[in-house]
Amino acid sequence: MMFKVLPTSFSFLAACAVAVMPAQADVLLSSASVERVVLMEYEDGSTETEYVPADAVEPGQELAYVVSFRNEGAEEEDSVVMTIPVPEDMIYVDDSVIADNAAVDFSVDGGKSFAPRDDLVIEDGDNVRMASADEITHVRWTFARVTPGEEGMLAFHAILN
Repeated sequence: MMFKVLPTSFSFLAACAVAVMPAQADVLLSSASVERVVLMEYEDGSTETEYVPADAVEPGQELAYVVSFRNEGAEEEDSVVMTIPVPEDMIYVDDSVIADNAAVDFSVDGGKSFAPRDDLVIEDGDNVRMASADEITHVRWTFARVTPGEEGMLAFHAILN
């Protein structure tokens, strides 16, 4: 079995910090983690998703990239934008984005342009087709307003190649 060691939370946090728009310096990322997604099945037939530390993972396992943030400033911040790249060795999982009160857009061109998932297309000559999950390179959250002291969390799931 081949295991891959993931970047530490510190390096993941550093990568995310760069993606917060500079004008919004008071909105700080308070934590970032990569967790393994585990589906727990119970005797009664019910299931529940749990998140466990992802120190080493195998190809095909689903991971959650989770970032928490807080507005440390005394003023509200408008149009707060946070972008997280989907790591190169990962495939985004459709419909896995978590974000309260945020518009979510996606990129297939390395973060140069963004669109809602339903409008994300690939132009190949005369052909235009819907982008597949494995073509998504970045996920971007836009919060209309983040008030002083407000905390939030954003996340997406991806599968290790």
